[in-house]
Amino acid sequence: MTRFKVVHLTEYSYESPVTSSYGEVRLLPRQSVGQTCIDSGLFVEPNPTDTRERLDFWGNRVGYFHVDSQHTELRIRAESTVDVDRPYDGLSNSGSPDGGFSVNGMAMSGPTLFNAVSQVESLAGDARVEADSYLLGSPRTSFDHVVRDYAARSLGFDGPVLERIGHLMSRIHQDFVFAPDATQVTSTVADLFESGAGVCQDFAHLAVSSLRASGLPGRYVSGYLETDPPPGQAKLFGADVSHAWASALIPELGWVDFDPTNDQFINDRYITTAWGRDYGDVAPVAGVIYSDGGTTALKVSVDVSRVG
Repeated sequence: MTRFKVVHLTEYSYESPVTSSYGEVRLLPRQSVGQTCIDSGLFVEPNPTDTRERLDFWGNRVGYFHVDSQHTELRIRAESTVDVDRPYDGLSNSGSPDGGFSVNGMAMSGPTLFNAVSQVESLAGDARVEADSYLLGSPRTSFDHVVRDYAARSLGFDGPVLERIGHLMSRIHQDFVFAPDATQVTSTVADLFESGAGVCQDFAHLAVSSLRASGLPGRYVSGYLETDPPPGQAKLFGADVSHAWASALIPELGWVDFDPTNDQFINDRYITTAWGRDYGDVAPVAGVIYSDGGTTALKVSVDVSRVG
């Protein structure tokens, strides 16, 4: 188990005074399998007149605030302490002839891809409803022929399901360039194919689209990565800012998360804040301001450090 302190700071500067700000944030870690949020808090400046917290449709923690005093700067700081102990920490290709996988060096078995899809189709009740929610298309994902053809190269034939997902993950990592200015938060999978470059959000969208096109529920996951890696481990793309990855539902194993940006299944260095169909369901900060207009400057910083 690893304990982390997470500080996420978002700062807005406005050219013209803002008379009122309404905001929603998804910056506070979820309670989920392999993750326990010990404490958390949301701090807004200027002081808001109204704050509250709720759970959205996907079970994400959503903080709401309303600032009704005139201001030219807005600061949103989220602080959390989180314990992480992933059930599949250390998941990697074992190199065995049958394409098996290991967890921290211990071999593990799982269903084939076709068996996993059949298991999804056999789900009933609430499990069926959840699976269907992550099989449908969404505004930033698609099932057009380009995505289906791309997915089929990894998920179009049978084999150990973790091996097939690992193959998809590695291809996305190799086929597209990580370039922060290549896309926008409104970009779709089609935009990624057109530009050949993107960021973690785009790679996660393609992974999720590919899973769904192949009959496996896929969800988009937002969160953080450890800022400074332990000795001997490389710093990962996505540290210092919010990160995104994908998760596949394999009924026999549960939800298995993987990160095409860094070409690895997630481990104890990942902290989850929210999940949904795509970025639109989990945007870290969203809101409305009332102003005469002008330029808005945005600065975001994230620090994830080990404690204890």
